[in-house]
Amino acid sequence: MARLAFFGTPAFADIVFEGLLATCARLDHEVLALVAQPDRKKGRGKKMQPPPTKVRAMAHDIEVLQPATLKKGTEPGEAFFARYRALDLDLAVVAAYGRIIPTRVLKTPRQGSVNVHGSLLPRWRGAAPVQRALQAGDGETGVGLMDMIYALDEGDVYVEGRLPIVDEDDAASLSVKVAQLGARLLDEHLEAILAGTLATTPQADEGVTYASMLEKGEARLAFDAPARDVINHVRAMVPWPGSEIVLDGVVHKVFGPHNVPGVGAPGTVVAAKDQLVIACAERAVAFDEIQAPGKKRLPVRSFVAGRPIAPGTKVV
Repeated sequence: MARLAFFGTPAFADIVFEGLLATCARLDHEVLALVAQPDRKKGRGKKMQPPPTKVRAMAHDIEVLQPATLKKGTEPGEAFFARYRALDLDLAVVAAYGRIIPTRVLKTPRQGSVNVHGSLLPRWRGAAPVQRALQAGDGETGVGLMDMIYALDEGDVYVEGRLPIVDEDDAASLSVKVAQLGARLLDEHLEAILAGTLATTPQADEGVTYASMLEKGEARLAFDAPARDVINHVRAMVPWPGSEIVLDGVVHKVFGPHNVPGVGAPGTVVAAKDQLVIACAERAVAFDEIQAPGKKRLPVRSFVAGRPIAPGTKVV
């Protein structure tokens, strides 16, 4: 029986965590601890909420560790490391933990630490690989199992799986696909990683790109680009931070983009009936739904029935 820990925080990590628990149950291994980011204030009420992985760990009676920092020499970092070392681990599995993990933590388990990373490395190292792949208009993405080192996703890769990116994908749906593929790869290769028999391949020096963390300001749409680029941006911002336009000085959220014919100054309304059609540098983007501040999300036809939008209106 092998002894494992899991590092991960958001929904992506929770899918991988769920798969790892099933794999360990099948192989008679044990996940002894979850390491996740601290609880955060969320929602309109700003109440403290646990990350999804913590909820799952507690349901399985797995110890939860949520250090404020892993940094050596700090009180939280030293307290965490003492407990972590006492777990006597064979392997740590990491997926979207949210911080770079120090070398002494990575090397504590006998077989080190393996990262489930949501891209085809070395493309899209960093915090938001699924989102940046969509934003860039990539036709393919995937997931890799990587031997972790103290650097930003630069370790050697054990194995990777590939996924096509289809028009229906957004960051929410594609993240689920990528995480599920990562869980399957873990299921197929965990025993070999634990045994130290699975070879690794160094990442290529060419083709390195970085997937920076999403920022709230990226919700505001700019239409001085081709429609296909605007749509890729919208898809990448689902579910957070979303996509926004400005109508009469008020920020509105928009949903369901389509690439359609349309001519006009970029950022102006071409039509607003069944869809809100906004001109881009090339063609136009039609949105199916719109949401005013503090209001429900509505089909465009319902919204304009009470609040008409004239062609030529600027939305940026």
